[in-house]
Amino acid sequence: AYFNRGTTKDTLKDYSGAITDYSKAIKINPRFALAYSNRGNTKSRLKNYSGAIDDFNKAIEINPKFAYAYSRRGVVKYFLKDYPGAIADYNKAIEINPSSAKAYSNRGNIKSELLKNYSGAIADYNKAIEINPKFAKAYYNRGSVKIISKDYSGAIADYNKAIEINPKFANAYLNRG
Repeated sequence: AYFNRGTTKDTLKDYSGAITDYSKAIKINPRFALAYSNRGNTKSRLKNYSGAIDDFNKAIEINPKFAYAYSRRGVVKYFLKDYPGAIADYNKAIEINPSSAKAYSNRGNIKSELLKNYSGAIADYNKAIEINPKFAKAYYNRGSVKIISKDYSGAIADYNKAIEINPKFANAYLNRG
């Protein structure tokens, strides 16, 4: 009951209430990996990154095959500018769950933005799109890398696809021109 209420409070942006309820669920069941992971997500929304990392670490300790916890910890490591750590977490998430489009896309973001590995980024976005053909953000990100690579017609096609999937995707319109 506390876990479900925590999830609802998180959705309603009552983050402190969500953390309280997730903590109560964990007190009842200290091996509840998903409660730790959700509490970590909520802490990261409040920019309590060290607390979030602690919760993701605990979720992974309880369930070493919890791909989502690795992926979410990767996001927090990205915010903390621990890019090698973020890549390692995305790699582990993909190893455990090769059908995680979000992990491929997030890894692609680091490859393109920070490592300037554009071909690697495109490969990750391609995989994310193969897994989830309705992933507008992956088309958008791939289009942005294609601009850098001077593949302008490919970029426009990707922005058009992102807009087709999500007609309210303002940045896709902006980049497409």
